Amino acid sequence: MIEGQGCKSTKKVLQHRDYLRLLRYKRYHGKPYDLTISIPPMEPMSIDFLIFPLVEELDVIGPFEVFGKLKDVSENHGNLRILAPAEVTVCKHGLRILRTTFLDSENCGSILVVPGGKGTREPSEERSAVIDYIRATHTAYKIILSVCTGTFLLDEAGILRNKVCTTHTRFQKELKQKGYSVVHNRVVHDGKVITSTGVTSGIDASLYVVAFMCGKALTEQVIHRIEYPFSADEILEMVHVVPTDDQEML
Repeated sequence: MIEGQGCKSTKKVLQHRDYLRLLRYKRYHGKPYDLTISIPPMEPMSIDFLIFPLVEELDVIGPFEVFGKLKDVSENHGNLRILAPAEVTVCKHGLRILRTTFLDSENCGSILVVPGGKGTREPSEERSAVIDYIRATHTAYKIILSVCTGTFLLDEAGILRNKVCTTHTRFQKELKQKGYSVVHNRVVHDGKVITSTGVTSGIDASLYVVAFMCGKALTEQVIHRIEYPFSADEILEMVHVVPTDDQEML
C-alpha cells in the first residue's frame, strides 16, 4: 500500500488515470501499492474483434473468451462483436468465423482487438480493408489491443508512430528494423495502444485491459472462471507501461 493511502477497509475510489499512476509508482519506485482499489463503474463496453483471412485462431478466441467471461461476471461490460470484410472468414487452421458487424467507421466500439497470423503478411483485399478501417477509426477507440503480428497492421495503418511496442518474438527484429523501440515484455502499454507478443499473450493482454479498465476484483473473477494460472498481480508484472500524459491515456 502506498504510504498515506489508508487501509484496505477505507479504500479510496480512484479515477482510471489514478489507477495508472499506481501502476507507474511501483514500476519506478519499487514500492508496493494497494491493488484492491475500487474502479468507478463504467459505461457498457463494446469490444470489436477485427478479423481477416488466415488470422491465427487463438489470437481471436483467447481475448474473446476473456472479454466474454467479463460479460458473465459483470452486467455492465462485454458486448462482443466480430468485424470483418467478408461474411465468413477462414482462419489459419480452418476455423470459420461468422461476421456479426460490418466495417463501419461510424459505428465503433470501446476497444478494438487486432489479431495476428499469416494473413497479416499476405496481400488480400480483406487485409487492405482491415488496415483502412484501423486508419479511419483509431481515434474513436479508447483502447487498441494488438495480438502477435497484428502489430504490423497497426504499423501500416500509421498509428504506431513514436510508440514503444512488441510483437511475436520471431518478428521482433523486423519490427525494430522499421525504427520502433521494441521491448520483450509479453504486453506493452503506450498511450491507447497495447501490443503483445505471440498467440497466448493475447490472453494476458486482455486480462490486463480488464484490470486497467475495470479493476482487480473483476479481473480475479475472470481469472477464476477461465482457470488461468496467473493472478492479476502477475499479469500486471508482465506489462511494460510507458509513461504518458493522462489525457492521452483516456
